[in-house]
Amino acid sequence: MVYVQSSFLTTPHGNMSCIHCHGGDETQNTKETAHVNIVSYPSTDPDKYCGSCHAGAVTSTGTSLHKTQNGYYTLFAKRAGFDLRTDANLTAEFNNECGKCHTTCGQCHVSRPVSVNGGFISGHEFRRTPSMTNNCTACHGSRIGAEYLGENAGYRADVHWLPNAKRCEFCHDANEMHGSGELYDTRYDARNTAMPKCEDCHANARTVNAYHQRHWADGEDKEEVSHLACQVCHSQDYKNCNACHTGGAGITGSSYMTYKIGKNPIKSDRRSYDYTVVRHIPVAPTTFASWGIDNLAQYDSEPTWKYASPHNIQRWTARTDTTGGGECWSKCHNNWVGSLKTYLRESDLENYERQANQNVVIPTN
Repeated sequence: MVYVQSSFLTTPHGNMSCIHCHGGDETQNTKETAHVNIVSYPSTDPDKYCGSCHAGAVTSTGTSLHKTQNGYYTLFAKRAGFDLRTDANLTAEFNNECGKCHTTCGQCHVSRPVSVNGGFISGHEFRRTPSMTNNCTACHGSRIGAEYLGENAGYRADVHWLPNAKRCEFCHDANEMHGSGELYDTRYDARNTAMPKCEDCHANARTVNAYHQRHWADGEDKEEVSHLACQVCHSQDYKNCNACHTGGAGITGSSYMTYKIGKNPIKSDRRSYDYTVVRHIPVAPTTFASWGIDNLAQYDSEPTWKYASPHNIQRWTARTDTTGGGECWSKCHNNWVGSLKTYLRESDLENYERQANQNVVIPTN
């Protein structure tokens, strides 16, 4: 293992002394004495070790989801009725089982994240753009990475995936990854960062054909026009999970591929679609029983079918492919059997989650 490459020594970080970031005592001649008070992961304290040169980035990332995991705490509080951080035992349980899924500056720009066993990517080299394989999909691989790269059996890679050309950063820039300094619960809540939308590149898509004009309105004749998110027509099936248990077992049960259209559960001026694809998340009333919480008192306050952004886009999908004749509308309308499989219905819900998803399911009438 090469920890420090000669090429690194000519870079801005390589021109600094080791102790500038890692501490220790450079006057000592033995490993034991030189490594007293050594700091293995300096960016766990970015204000001290990174902020002197990268103040702007440190300030913005201080409240980003990559660092804070704020969404976990907020959604737990909504379902349980209290903040788990007010209980030392629950905080310890969270840190042990869920708190590993966050990252630091170094775990994106120097090494792999600790949650996926860490390790340098290329010696001490700092990379302005993180490695898609070693950083991005190392954490976001089981769902997003597999979808994007076409690793789910029987499904194609996202049309935007072009090796060495279009990678994660093609759509997701540094400002989005770092955050803007505001505290938010989900990536969809961040108002001051440029979260990508299909319209950013496909500005004329709204009028390119009759189907888009019919389903992607600007607000006129809303009683007559369905307002669909792009993924409703252009995503393939995607991975969903139903079972996740604490107690050291992690996610239990198998994930499954499906596709469901539901009412938009986070409708806002920025995501004004009436209908979108939804993904099932693995939380049940008894998920935290091993933590001493036998039932989430306010479980029904949040849906378990959530707004989804599948990374498996294709121009021709099961909804849009008209090979052999026919119209694509027949895949969603005037097809009772097909609509039962496509739309999120009451029959798709477990009894314990029916109330929680009332604002997401599409009535059979």
